[in-house]
Amino acid sequence: MREYEVALLLSPQQEDAGSIEEVREFITKNGGEILGEEDWGVRKLAYPVKKHEFGRYYFIRFKANPSTAYELNNHLRLMRRFLRHMIVRRDE
Repeated sequence: MREYEVALLLSPQQEDAGSIEEVREFITKNGGEILGEEDWGVRKLAYPVKKHEFGRYYFIRFKANPSTAYELNNHLRLMRRFLRHMIVRRDE
């Protein structure tokens, strides 16, 4: 299993509890393990994203197989609740 981090950008008006919980459940149901989470709160974006000037940043560190990270990326791409997302592999 490898260590990954997913960065999520949500609109500031959106209630993020359900969206974040859905990502957590996806990771754990596919054999992953959540290592930590960080909520950076609402911050001004460098440029407008989908007509939003501000966004809420949320990060989840997790361990999973590469196939789980790939499937999570595809799942997040289909979810319209997030303005942006990015999954990176962390160095050990």
